[in-house]
Amino acid sequence: MLINSRNNVESNDFILSEFNEYQLLDSFDCGNKDLNDYFKIDAVLHRQELLSKTYSLTSNIDSLPFPIALIDLCNDSVRKDKVKDLPFIEEIPEQKRYFVFPAVKITRLGVHVDFQKNNIGTFLLNMVKELFLNENRTGCRLITVDAYNQSKVLQFYHKNHFNFFSDKDVNKQTRAMFFDLKQHLTL
Repeated sequence: MLINSRNNVESNDFILSEFNEYQLLDSFDCGNKDLNDYFKIDAVLHRQELLSKTYSLTSNIDSLPFPIALIDLCNDSVRKDKVKDLPFIEEIPEQKRYFVFPAVKITRLGVHVDFQKNNIGTFLLNMVKELFLNENRTGCRLITVDAYNQSKVLQFYHKNHFNFFSDKDVNKQTRAMFFDLKQHLTL
């Protein structure tokens, strides 16, 4: 993968870039009404309020009238007490100075129905990991997500090396999960 600017990641076939063409969303359908509504309505408002940014995965080969996938990101932080029992904490220099760990949160992720089950979601996550490892302007140790508490969604994030913060939310609508970016350097 090649990072060609602060906000773009490119491979031979795909490009991940900031998304500004909201008129293209009339043709975007990821098969989940909540996600579709978020990208078509709320993402614009969140961007205007500087709460999050949407990125699109598009093809370098085919010109499609819609994005292949969309991901919405915002800044996050994780309190030290939330991760105190995780093994990577002991490796952090001067850990006593860190009360929170810098993170980026996936607020939404959707793959167009025509491209699902082709590892596009995994490819997209790997592009985001590269973006925050190589072009981030500040420290960012973790990627977080409040994943829908549905087996296929949780399996997807587990397959992509995300872990649960705890089991306290096992009966909730979403499960808080994280990925340690430093771990990506060794994968």
